[in-house]
Amino acid sequence: MSITIKIGRSGRMVVPKAIRTDLGLREGTRLRLVVSSGKFEALPEPDDVQILMKDGLPVITRAPKRKKGETVKAIKADRDLRAASIRARRNRK
Repeated sequence: MSITIKIGRSGRMVVPKAIRTDLGLREGTRLRLVVSSGKFEALPEPDDVQILMKDGLPVITRAPKRKKGETVKAIKADRDLRAASIRARRNRK
């Protein structure tokens, strides 16, 4: 996929929704920018949270202590990511 975008006044770039969906990027995803040979690559960094399904329920592991409400946000973000992945696979068929 190739899409042309513009850099905004403050140096911000918007990753188009089609690319975010295809790569499973969501708000808060950390990206590492690697510069070499006059180009840069944006590589997603692994989340500090791992969510596993245990007995049909999502369980958060490998996570620092969270503030009230952050656990629910992490579970919702994981659910949204899985749903987007399913929708993307369905759209490719």
